[in-house]
Amino acid sequence: MAKVNYFKGKEKSEITEVALQTEIAQYLQIDNLSFLLGAGCSSNIVDGKETGIPGMAVLYNDFFDKNPKFSISKKVMKGEFDKNLEKLLEAMGAVQVVNPISIVDSDIDNKILQVQSFIRNKIQSGLNGQEVKEIYKGFYTKITQRSRKSPISIFTTNYDLFNEIALDELGFPYNNGFTGTYRRKFNPISYNYMYVDNMNLNRDIWERVSTFFNLIKLHGSISWVRKNDEVWEQDYKGIQHDETVMIYPTPLKDRTTLMTPYSDLFRVMENKIVQRNSVLIVLGYSFSDDHINRVILNGLAVPSFRLIVFGSGQNISKLISLGDSRITVVNSDDKIQYFKNFVEKVLPSIHPDVEEVLKKLPVNHLVRNFEQEVKDE
Repeated sequence: MAKVNYFKGKEKSEITEVALQTEIAQYLQIDNLSFLLGAGCSSNIVDGKETGIPGMAVLYNDFFDKNPKFSISKKVMKGEFDKNLEKLLEAMGAVQVVNPISIVDSDIDNKILQVQSFIRNKIQSGLNGQEVKEIYKGFYTKITQRSRKSPISIFTTNYDLFNEIALDELGFPYNNGFTGTYRRKFNPISYNYMYVDNMNLNRDIWERVSTFFNLIKLHGSISWVRKNDEVWEQDYKGIQHDETVMIYPTPLKDRTTLMTPYSDLFRVMENKIVQRNSVLIVLGYSFSDDHINRVILNGLAVPSFRLIVFGSGQNISKLISLGDSRITVVNSDDKIQYFKNFVEKVLPSIHPDVEEVLKKLPVNHLVRNFEQEVKDE
């Protein structure tokens, strides 16, 4: 039976997948439960081919395959920045900051837009990844528990729409911070709302709908647009690249998080994880964003907070070195930390009550139409 590396603080042990599944099943019963899904959750490589949205290293190679002579201040950038597109954007952002003092590259604004547009286009084209969509659907059906009293909060750094597509296709209601129907406007107060079912029409007897989730997109979305200092949600195909509400990696990234809607979204995250007996499970996130790390570290100031991280790498090793027994790190040689493996091998089977709910939910034809439009592009 496959063994899994299991760190409790600095203490390392090996446990079975069955034991890990049992522990995660217990966490799913906790009311104050949240997940943080990073970029790795929307990437899925099968037989060497990306079936979803590629990570930054692959995006870097793809960008320079199409733009081999791309340069900053007359210096060709191919092969620089450890083949990391985020680092390239950071460097370009630094040039943009310095330009008003001493011009380094007069065309830097257009070049930044070129890279950002490339990323956005890659995200859009990756949305037809059926395998990734099914993984997300499996994730939501397996974490749903009828006994829960409060919705699970899903925090994500991803700009894509896999969460929304999966939830819509399942017919699960969710709150993404926007209110309205025809015109949807960002309204952070909506995260205080609860989705309930009237159990008795003659009395005020209510029960929380178990398939309701809070979705908090910390870095924005390809479907968000800023108009007249307000943020709206609309079809991503009608949004120009310079109108989108997305936090790209630049030297001003931390400052951007102080602006609406990002400041509201991070406040929601902090308020959630500092609640008593709060648990945050992290997947596909490398802990490379300082502004998110600070919120998580603030959570550790609460004695009852627990952090479960599926992953490996230099930054995650630093978490282990803290020696905090409330921090659990899980990984294995056969990549149990990958989102697909987490869903298939770590999460428990779908609860029978949830299966009954799924049988009663109508098919969402709008989602089918949306997916067909993506394929046709």
